[in-house]
Amino acid sequence: MCINVVSFLAGLNPRQLINPSFFDERVTALYFLVKDIVVDTGINLKEISSEDIDILLEKASDIYDVDKNMLSVLISKPHQYSLTLTGGMGLTTISCYDFLRSSFSNPYNSEENIMAAAETISRLQKSGMSPEDIIVRFVAGRNMDNVQVLANSEYKRAHLLANTYRINHAGLK
Repeated sequence: MCINVVSFLAGLNPRQLINPSFFDERVTALYFLVKDIVVDTGINLKEISSEDIDILLEKASDIYDVDKNMLSVLISKPHQYSLTLTGGMGLTTISCYDFLRSSFSNPYNSEENIMAAAETISRLQKSGMSPEDIIVRFVAGRNMDNVQVLANSEYKRAHLLANTYRINHAGLK
């Protein structure tokens, strides 16, 4: 219950109070959030500008050869301290599992978060995963079967974003 209260306070999402799922992902995400606030940035929780986000998206797109539009779809709100119901962290709400498999160390640092997301997308594309499935995985979490059982809105939002991406960006990388 304590982790649910802390998750609620981090994201101000009332569903966090009653959600028993994704416990390990959310604990890890909260650990990184507290570590970033205590060790790196202090209480200064400034938001990143959309211009800076665009620069980072362009840089990540060039380095990892992924579609900039796909990366931008993953950013639901320009807040580097985002924490989702499924344990997603930072601007792109990358899962703890995927972030820990990347070569970066701070998911709440905007640049590292976007670069880790681009690295993960590149890896998933090379393994044959479609862009729509990659978007669903990022938004709904890597345990998509659990999300389907819960029928939560993150899963529905993931499919909406994936379909929007497919319609608007067909034929891109």
